[in-house]
Amino acid sequence: MSGKSGATPLLSPAFVRVTVANFCFFLTFASFFLLPLHVRALGGTERTVGFVMGTNGVAGLVGIFLLGPLLDRVDRRLFLRAGLALMGAATLAFLFVVRIGPFLYVLRVLQGIAFAAGYNAASTLAVELAPPTRRGAALGIFGVSTLATHALAPTIGEQLVRAGGFRLLFVVAALYSTVGLALTVGLPPPGPLDTSRQQPLRMDRTRQATILVVALMGVAFGSVITFTPTFVHDAALGSVSTFFLSYTAAAIGTRFGVAGLGDRLGHRRVAAPALALLGGSIGALAAVHSAVELAAVGLVFGTAQGVVYPTLNAFAIDDVAPGQYGRLQTLFNGAFNLGVTSGSFALGNVADRFGHRAVFLTSATIAAVALGIFVTATRERGATEAADDVPSA
Repeated sequence: MSGKSGATPLLSPAFVRVTVANFCFFLTFASFFLLPLHVRALGGTERTVGFVMGTNGVAGLVGIFLLGPLLDRVDRRLFLRAGLALMGAATLAFLFVVRIGPFLYVLRVLQGIAFAAGYNAASTLAVELAPPTRRGAALGIFGVSTLATHALAPTIGEQLVRAGGFRLLFVVAALYSTVGLALTVGLPPPGPLDTSRQQPLRMDRTRQATILVVALMGVAFGSVITFTPTFVHDAALGSVSTFFLSYTAAAIGTRFGVAGLGDRLGHRRVAAPALALLGGSIGALAAVHSAVELAAVGLVFGTAQGVVYPTLNAFAIDDVAPGQYGRLQTLFNGAFNLGVTSGSFALGNVADRFGHRAVFLTSATIAAVALGIFVTATRERGATEAADDVPSA
């Protein structure tokens, strides 16, 4: 991609292909939002659910430490293809899981490695293919390929489980990744890697604080994704898809409608109120007692998340040299995944002892802390002094 914003349209053919391949990748990934129900059926507790879901994130984090520097040195398309292939193979292997044991955890580790390779490669390619002055809008649209699966995969998955059990779900989920892998064949390279790939990534105080905020946001977001399925079942609130459909519809609408707002008004100015709305919606989830309330909270949660993630991503990557995109994207995504993972482990114990509502209240508090850090410890990019820079790998 050329460094000039006018040289590449917002939706170039290459950008679209990467986005659709990522959509297929996440159809597989999001099908496993229903895995807590399978774990429960195999005799697991809420604590077990937290460990099974969290294992995926731990493996992904380990992979990220190795992957970040390589993404700036090796063809990113190779990592995208490897991630899709491994995700599909590991998913198909779930057909042989008949109890909670080592094999289940091994497969979650493989899925975590696949996630580290596939998603970070896809998001880095999206950043590289996006016009710099419209990056927030482009990343918002790219994010739709992730968000849409949050509704589609669980909704389709519930029907598949009813029709043929989790075995049918695993077969179809593996096919999603196979289609995504086929889409990457013939994908043109985005262009030569920038010479800045040899330089260390600079981390000023604002960028450090932003990465911390993203990690805390991951804890809050992950608690909702991990524990809402069993919460809905235990509280007799109807179908799990009620929440995921409303959440995703709002998030997608927001991505198309106002995801680029930060490009015009300033990413920091837009991210702060969105973080506040995210925390408020998670707190409201603790007070839900009907399907209507569940859908309403899902709409608010989706609206907030639809703004927060791409806006913080664009804010974090401002002023980063093209040859350093891979390291920054793996750091950003890794921080989010660290939050999701640690939340799954820690909050599983909270759910076991105090219930789901206590989990959501705890997560809302964490989101409030994230907002406080963001407001007090970050500044607009032009206000950050070069003297604050700290080198990173």
